Formats: sequence, structure tokens, C-alpha cells
Amino acid sequence: MRHPPAPGTRIDAKRYKRWVDHFGSYRAGIINITIQSWLNQFQPSDQDLAARVLDAVEYYGQSRIHAAYRDALKALDGWDRAASRRKGQWRFAAMSGSAGESGDAMLYQFRIANGLDSKQMNELFVSRSDLFRQPLLPEDDPHKLGRDDVVVLLDDFSGTGTQVCDAWNNPETSFGALLAGVGRVYLVVVVASKAARNRIADETSISLVSAHELRESDDVFSDHCKYFTKADRVRLLHYGRIADEKCPKGFGECGFVVVFQHRSPNNSIPILHADHPKWTGLFPRHD
Repeated sequence: MRHPPAPGTRIDAKRYKRWVDHFGSYRAGIINITIQSWLNQFQPSDQDLAARVLDAVEYYGQSRIHAAYRDALKALDGWDRAASRRKGQWRFAAMSGSAGESGDAMLYQFRIANGLDSKQMNELFVSRSDLFRQPLLPEDDPHKLGRDDVVVLLDDFSGTGTQVCDAWNNPETSFGALLAGVGRVYLVVVVASKAARNRIADETSISLVSAHELRESDDVFSDHCKYFTKADRVRLLHYGRIADEKCPKGFGECGFVVVFQHRSPNNSIPILHADHPKWTGLFPRHD
């Protein structure tokens, strides 16, 4: 979480400009009027608090996402752009199991970030359903993935680890069982929480690689968060219940303020992204 300015800091043209410059690449478009409309949903006495929440948002634009993916690939033992120097076969796939989810967009961004978007690299990138089939190929097939090989799953964020663990342990898809014969399985994300990392380590055989890690201090509702007071948290919960009655602190009660340029995670507080007649988030998750 970013360090917001002190309470009482003026909400002036300079502050608006910083917000527009910082969030301007968000897919829904962020301009002065959309920020003002969002702030106007708060009572006048709470607009200072809302502005500080906006200042605290950790925003990940394309350059930051690309830097994270470049660092992640460099950290994977055995990888090399040249097939002759790689240790084993490598396959990259989106973590999401259906088209249109964040993993698909992240797979493309990963390729661009690492200069792997040329046609000769196409064989490295597969769908998750292809992964299911590959371990079941005949033993004499040279493309069969085995103990010397690597699968890298791509996504943007893991807040609780629920999606990953559920997919891995789902008896209907047998995702974990089908990749049991692969030497190493990585999940590469831009951001993950410490709780997600621990859960994935406990419940799967996946090694999580993330450029940034969130801790309790990144939860605006946690006593460990030093930027917001108990009174602030009471007011934020009030507005959170308007934005999302079922998950006023975000999915998994994470309380995060993370936003990617393509979408705000549902683990972030709903006042940022909820979109319905009673509330309009500045970073809607859907067009």
C-alpha cells in the first residue's frame, strides 16, 4: 500500500492531477469528473478519508506488470531463451480455466514483457486444456511432459489462494493429479498475499513466484495498517456495506487496495470497484 498524505491534505487540482496521471491507463478511463463523482458518494466529512484511500491504492500499469514478469522469468532455474540451453521442456499457460479471465490477458503480457511473442516461441504457450492432454500422451512421444520438465502458470494476482487451490484439488478436473508427473509447476503472478502463498504451499505442489507480496499491514481493516485509524475503518466498513453487502471488505475479507490497469481484483475493497445502482466504483471490474 502506498503512503497516503496526512489527514486534512487539500483535495485540490494538484492532487487530482496526480490521480489522473497515476490511474489514467485504467481500462475504464479515469478523468477529473469520474474521480469527483466517486468522491461525491461519500459524505462531505468522509471525503478526506476517501481521498486518502485513493492515494494509498497500489496501481499496476503495463510497465510495472512487465517488469514483474521479466524478473519472475529470470528467477526460474533452468530457463533460457535458447531451447538447447534449457533444462527440460517448458510450457506456459494461463492459470484461468476459461476464456476471458485475467490469466489470458496476463499470458499475452508475459510474452510481450519477455520478448517471447514471435512465432517460433508459439509451441511454448498452450491452453490449460492442452496441459491436461500432454501428460497423457504415449510414453514414446517426445512432447510428453515428465520429471525433467516445467509448467509455468500465469496470472496477475492471488489474494487468498482459493482459486488456485480449488482448481488444483478439484476431483472433476483432476488438475493436480494430471500434472503430478511434471517435475516443477510454477504459478507466476505480479502480486500475491502472504496468506495465499502459505495456503498454496500447504494445499498444492505449486511453487508461487510473485514480484510483490502483501501482508497484514496492506489490509486497510487490519490493526497492523498504520495509515488508517479505528474510526477510519468504521467509516470504510459503512461504505463497504453499501458497495457490497456480502463482501464489504473485499473477497476473503482481504481489505486490499490493489488495482491493475485491466481490472481491480475482487480482493480489493468494493468501494473501489463495485458497480451497481447504489454504488459506482472508480475502477469497475466490468465494462
